[in-house]
Amino acid sequence: MILSAAIIVTSVIAELYWQTYCEEDWYVGACNRADAEHALHLVNKDGAFLVRDCSINTNSEPLVLVVYHDKKVYNVKIRFIESNDKYALGTGQRSNDMFDSVADIIKFHSIFPIILVSGRNMPGNKYPDNCVLTYPLCKPKHLLKVYHHF
Repeated sequence: MILSAAIIVTSVIAELYWQTYCEEDWYVGACNRADAEHALHLVNKDGAFLVRDCSINTNSEPLVLVVYHDKKVYNVKIRFIESNDKYALGTGQRSNDMFDSVADIIKFHSIFPIILVSGRNMPGNKYPDNCVLTYPLCKPKHLLKVYHHF
C-alpha cells in the first residue's frame, strides 16, 4: 500500500513537472552545458535562449537559463525558493525579483532586459551586458531548432 502511494505521488510530481516546463517551446530538458552553448553559437543571434535542466539538479536550483549575447553565452541559474514557491534568477546578489513560474521569468525578460554577468568579465568593464530574450530555441525530437516569433 505504501509503495503504490509513493508511485502515485511520484507520478503526480512528474506530471506537474511536465506541465510546468515541458509544454514551453524554450524548455529543452536534459541538455549539457556544451551542447546548449554550441546550439546558441550556431544561431548566432543576440537574445537567443533556451532553458535546460541544471546538471546538479536540486530542488533549489532545478534549471539554467542559457542566453546568447554579443558572441558570448551566459548560463544563469534559475532558483526555486521553496519558502514562498517562487522562482528567481542567479545568486540573488544583484536582484530580488521573484516570479510565480519560469514562464513568467521568460515573459518578463522578453520585454525587460536581463542583466548578464559573466565570471569572465573584463576588469575594466563596470557595466554588465544586458539583453532581451527574443529567440527561443526548442528541442523537438532530440534536435535543437530556432522558433521564430511572427
